[in-house]
Amino acid sequence: MYKTEFIEAVKRSSRLGLTVPDVGSCDSSSFLQKTNPIELATVIKKEMGLLTEKEIVGQCLSLHYRLKQVFTDFFDCPIFYTIGYVEFKNSTMFKQTEESLVEMLKTGVEGEVSLHAWLTLPSMEVLDFSLPTSYAKVNNIPEGIGSAIAEQANKLSSNGMTYKPLIVGEDFLFKSKIVRLF
Repeated sequence: MYKTEFIEAVKRSSRLGLTVPDVGSCDSSSFLQKTNPIELATVIKKEMGLLTEKEIVGQCLSLHYRLKQVFTDFFDCPIFYTIGYVEFKNSTMFKQTEESLVEMLKTGVEGEVSLHAWLTLPSMEVLDFSLPTSYAKVNNIPEGIGSAIAEQANKLSSNGMTYKPLIVGEDFLFKSKIVRLF
């Protein structure tokens, strides 16, 4: 299911005139089975230092943009910057549509925007280092601060959390003016 939606997100990205990564190397071999959550946290700490709550909460776009190359090097495979939304139990977080994304590309984005980003491995495993801490902060769940999601996307869906990819690649950040180069 996730892979089908991911491939559709790649096609959508291309239709919208965005540069898309080569996803031809996608396979079903698990990358996360070869590591553990502590090792992932150690990689982040080594490359970026100990992240503060302020650097994580509501910072998914920039955080995952910065982590993409870190994990590309760590796993020695392409990592896909993915923008979309998340369904969790009976709620939808960061919902967008193709139409709203087109509008962002036409007019640009000023100020805050309701988007979510994560990293997708070629095996369709999801790495999300922002959502659990953001959710914990908003819902006053102190034990959730510092958590991460590193799991097969379809397995997450069977547990009530569904990642819905809409855009693949970081070109959207620049063309929508979310990120401005100087």
